[in-house]
Amino acid sequence: MSSTKQQAVIGAAIALFAQRGLAGTTMEAVATKAKVSKRTLYKYYSNKEQLFDGVVDLLIERIRPLKDNPFCTQTPIKEQLQKLADVALKLTQDKDYLTLSRIIMIESLRSKTRAVMLDERFKHCEQGINHWFDEAHRKGALKDVAPDIAAVVFFGGLKELAFWDQLFTWQPPVDKEKLNALVELTSKMFVQPPLK
Repeated sequence: MSSTKQQAVIGAAIALFAQRGLAGTTMEAVATKAKVSKRTLYKYYSNKEQLFDGVVDLLIERIRPLKDNPFCTQTPIKEQLQKLADVALKLTQDKDYLTLSRIIMIESLRSKTRAVMLDERFKHCEQGINHWFDEAHRKGALKDVAPDIAAVVFFGGLKELAFWDQLFTWQPPVDKEKLNALVELTSKMFVQPPLK
């Protein structure tokens, strides 16, 4: 399948999953909306569960920038936290990301089996932030606080400020000043002051 056709198929699947859910979407409807033959569609996706996996892959790819921020001893911690906050803000300004997130959330609520599978696939996505805090702690850059607690406070703050309202109540992206305040607060709470 050409990349153009594949994009059309995934785009059609996202639109239909968002509108009808996985149970209400048919492969025929996806083929019609994507303007590809059913034969072409089935050649690459044998069923709608495989197509749904393709949508999940797309969401995981969008989250990748949150994972790709290793702790760096040469860069001020506040600057690194700011970068993580900026990545989170950029995600919540991406309408496709929010649509994909809603689809995943709804399908997790509909099926316990699917929820377990999705949890397994997304578990590693937040590990990037957890790993950052682990490394910062190991290098002595954090105050005497468990790094997993620091990660929960920071990432939980990001979600509260810049994700849940956008996801569930369709609010506009959060003001950048609020994320800056979260970074400032996190720095004060957890970052070890430099030795004098």
